[in-house]
Amino acid sequence: MTSSSRQLLVTGASGFLGSRIVDLALHAGWHVRVFDRSLLTHNERVETFVGDIADTTLMRKACEGVTAVVHAAGLAHVFGRSAKDPKIFNAVNEVGTGNVVYAALKSGVSHIALVSSVSVYGPHNNAVSDETSPCRPLNPYAISKWKGELRAIECIAKNGGALTILRMATIYGEGDQGNVARLIAALDRGHFIWPGLGLNRKSLIYKDDAANACLRSLEAPVSGVRTFNVSSPAVTMRKIVTAICEELGRPAPRLRIPQSLIQAASAFAHKMGNNGQLYQQFQKFIRDDVYSGYKFESTYNFHPAVSLDEGIRREVNFLRS
Repeated sequence: MTSSSRQLLVTGASGFLGSRIVDLALHAGWHVRVFDRSLLTHNERVETFVGDIADTTLMRKACEGVTAVVHAAGLAHVFGRSAKDPKIFNAVNEVGTGNVVYAALKSGVSHIALVSSVSVYGPHNNAVSDETSPCRPLNPYAISKWKGELRAIECIAKNGGALTILRMATIYGEGDQGNVARLIAALDRGHFIWPGLGLNRKSLIYKDDAANACLRSLEAPVSGVRTFNVSSPAVTMRKIVTAICEELGRPAPRLRIPQSLIQAASAFAHKMGNNGQLYQQFQKFIRDDVYSGYKFESTYNFHPAVSLDEGIRREVNFLRS
C-alpha cells in the first residue's frame, strides 16, 4: 500500500482506544480522517467529521475516498439500570456498526477492521477460547457486540469487500474506565477483599498493543471475512493484583473470602430468584477468562510489546496524576 493510498477513517476517534489508533496511524504515515460524536481536541493533521454513526448520509460522506476504516466507535461501561437495557447497546453496537460497514462498502472502501470483544464468547471456565469456540453472549453489551459482528458479516455477504473482526481481550491503560481502573481504585482505597485464591487467569491487552493490532490488520490485502482474538498472554488475578499493589506502594490485601462460600451464596441467591450484581461480580472475578491470540500473532507476526507490569505502571501513574 503506497503512501498516497493510505487513507484511513477511524470512528470513535476521541475514545479510549480510538484516540490511540489515530496517534499511531499518524506516526505510521497514514492520512487520517476521524469520525466521532464529539471531538475534544482539534488536530490540524486530521480531517474531522463530527456526528452520529446513525447518520447514514454523513457516514457515507466521511467514507468517500477512504481506503480503510477502523470502526472503534461503540458503547461500553454503562452502569445502573441502563446497563440492562439491550436497546441502548443495540442502537450503537449493532445498528450503528451496520451503518458504518454499509457506508464504507458503498463508498468503495477496500478493508474494514471492526473492533469487537471477547465478551461475545460468554462466560466459560477451565478452557481457552479461540476463534472456533461458540459464541454464547449473555449480557446486553456482549449480545450487541455479537449482533454487530453479524450485521457486518451480512453486509459483506451482500456487497463484497474485506472485513477483519478483532475480538479484543480486556483493554487497559491510561484513560481506562473499565474493570482494571475500578480494581486499581478499590485497591488504592483499601476497599478490596480477595475472592478465592487469585489463581484463576485473565486475558488482558494494553491499549497501545490493541491499537497497533488494528493497524497491523490492515497491512495485508484480504477478501471476505476474517476473525481474530487479540490478547496478551493470560495472567493470574494474583499477578494482576500484586502488580497494582506494588505500583501503588500498598501491601496486597490479606482478607479473603473462600471460593466455596462465594459459590454457596451464589447458588442460594439463584435458588431464591435473586442473581444480585454483587454475586455476579464475584463470579466474574473468580472465573477464568482466557482467550488465545495465537491466530492473530501467527498471521501478522504480532507480539504485544507492553508487559503487564509496565502497562499497570502507566495506568496507575495516569490515575494518580
